[in-house]
Amino acid sequence: MPNFKTHILSGIFGFPVFFLLFNFVYSHLFYEVYYVSTEIVISYFLFVVGSDFPDIDHQNSFINRLMRLFLIFGSVYYLFEYDFLYKEYLPFSYNLSNFILIVIGTLVGLLLGIIFNKLSKHRGLWHSFLTGAILSLLIYLLNLKYRTPINILYSLSYFVGFSLHIILDKNFKTK
Repeated sequence: MPNFKTHILSGIFGFPVFFLLFNFVYSHLFYEVYYVSTEIVISYFLFVVGSDFPDIDHQNSFINRLMRLFLIFGSVYYLFEYDFLYKEYLPFSYNLSNFILIVIGTLVGLLLGIIFNKLSKHRGLWHSFLTGAILSLLIYLLNLKYRTPINILYSLSYFVGFSLHIILDKNFKTK
């Protein structure tokens, strides 16, 4: 099976081809799109992340480790974002309360990462075109505020990168 380096390099070198094809097709079907540089960079990032994302179910993969970090930081963020619901009930000083929230958020994030890894089977749910399509649809729905071609570019960038990973895994087996 291709490894992390192969998947990332396929994403890095596959994106320019995808971007050229996307613009060719979109401009012939609708109109020519003019981009702000950040739109291209975000699309590139989504393509490359998508090209490694199916390996999120392998606990030693880079993307899995990154996801576990996001779970930790997300849990801490969530506790602070909604601290107005309970902070007044904590019988500690402001600094000690913050320390406790950081520790609890970190532990919750670690626990979520462990649960995710226990529930995920490598080359299972995450290695399917359907999962890629669902995640791409989520990207589309979360970016409705952008111009339509940019929204489509973002979701397709992720989906094509994701699909590239699956195609590489199915067609190129290492010995």
